[in-house]
Amino acid sequence: MCGIAGYIYKNTETFVPKEKIQKMLKAIEHRGPDGYGIYTKGNVSFGMQRLAIIDKMEHTIPYFTYDGKMGIVYNGEVYNHNQIKRNLVIKDKLNYQSDAETVLYSIYEKGIRSSCCEFNGMFAFAVFEPTQNKMTIVRDKSGEKPLYYYEDNEKFLFASEIKAILAIVKPEYNYDILSYKAFEICCGKETLFKNIYTVEPGAYIEFVDGKIKEKTYWKVWDHQIEIPDNEYKIVRELTDLLEDAILLRTRNSVHEIGCLVSGGVDSALVACIAKPDYIYTGHYDINKSFDELYYAKLVANQINKELRIIRPTKEDYVKYQNTIIYYLDQPATWTSFNLFMVFKKASEEVKVIMSGEGADELFGGYHRYHLLNHDQKIFDLPALNEYHFLINKYYGSLESRYARLINRNPNQFDERNTQYIENIVKFYFCKVDGIINGMGLTDFFTSMQILLTMADRMSMFFHIENRSPFLDHRLIQYAFSLNDKYKIKNGITKYILKKVAQRIIPKEIVQRIDKRGFAAPVNIWFDWAKNGQYDRHGYRDSIFEIWKSIYFEKWPILEKS
Repeated sequence: MCGIAGYIYKNTETFVPKEKIQKMLKAIEHRGPDGYGIYTKGNVSFGMQRLAIIDKMEHTIPYFTYDGKMGIVYNGEVYNHNQIKRNLVIKDKLNYQSDAETVLYSIYEKGIRSSCCEFNGMFAFAVFEPTQNKMTIVRDKSGEKPLYYYEDNEKFLFASEIKAILAIVKPEYNYDILSYKAFEICCGKETLFKNIYTVEPGAYIEFVDGKIKEKTYWKVWDHQIEIPDNEYKIVRELTDLLEDAILLRTRNSVHEIGCLVSGGVDSALVACIAKPDYIYTGHYDINKSFDELYYAKLVANQINKELRIIRPTKEDYVKYQNTIIYYLDQPATWTSFNLFMVFKKASEEVKVIMSGEGADELFGGYHRYHLLNHDQKIFDLPALNEYHFLINKYYGSLESRYARLINRNPNQFDERNTQYIENIVKFYFCKVDGIINGMGLTDFFTSMQILLTMADRMSMFFHIENRSPFLDHRLIQYAFSLNDKYKIKNGITKYILKKVAQRIIPKEIVQRIDKRGFAAPVNIWFDWAKNGQYDRHGYRDSIFEIWKSIYFEKWPILEKS
């Protein structure tokens, strides 16, 4: 794990002062306390803060090929880098054990598109080719590792976190943003800051001759596979694939490994297969809605590990709230507090953590998926074979129904917002077969992205690398190639994943029918409840006001607490 940044003037005759890139890297030095390096020549400057995970050697940064024709700054982990290294033609030129050099030489030999399709991991990097004065910035297939860019008439900037770009440009609020109003989070390219954009998952941007070219190298709908309609074979294939994805992520580290464990199937599978050195869970002794301790202890007992229990308090929330909001760059959900407190404790013992992000989107784990899945059964009624148009007239289209379901804008009469969400849902629904796959794919590229942002920012604050095995691209393409009937069956969500889990994790966890997120009881602490229910808008408004104060009224502020 690392932090990267770059500064390029469009006018090749304008030199970048070294202080510019130093200022950007200073803003994200928490991402890489183990090394630092920059390259500055002419109108181009880029650099990197390094967190040593695979080896502890001192590295010369940025990394360049032996002939100086290509250089890289790199954030992330390519888990299959040893296999890729073995297949390199000029592997004898590599100086370190680091996967960063493997990535560099793979691109040097095969190019961006071919190499990135082979990489199994999470990454965001920038490749510079001095002879062409060309910079290419690349993001992983799922969006695990962040990457942002800024462009105006004079310059092009990129960085791992928005705050590094804001070290150079004054923050301006993006009044045209639609995703935040619709989802209470930012997704797609847009951010809450004017002229600052996200490089989307599976995409890369070439900056050459003062112009941006946006391209993609991998999207799951272009890589679907044929899966036999045989439950026994699917369970066997998925078990092998899942075990390989998890065990692959236990390698490539000179540090001990921990796991985050809640009470769910996903984290239990990761822990029971990985058998980490340490396991951690958060616990609130308030009521059953926040109590997952019984199930977390079952996992600990099965793998014979002591369960580290973190008990965050209201006082902790008040103490760290501003720090969390600052390091997130943009407002997020209350889950970030839980992650912050668990990673805080874990940082005393480990540098690598594994978690279960992505399983719900891939395998049909959200209870809201029941609603559309159940609605569609009316189309199977023989008496209504010739009246499907009436069903659609009564219910609305499939896409509009899901758009209504995930719309978090309190103004339900905002037509521009409604159309925006419907367009997103339609885009993803037409990319895959099946309603559950459509809902999952929509969530994968919208709401899941903020979960990945929170996991990245909160782990990197404490110099921890967070690994998510369910986001192995082989699992992603397998999951979205599955028939819907293997995702929800007989009222059971994540049906096929639970079939796999039956032989691996405690049966009490497999048989649970309730589902709880990794939530903190902020609604109880601050009386944000309405009729006993969580007041989503109350929380959103509170966090937004603090965020706005930090980034637009007091900027730049805050040192790490």
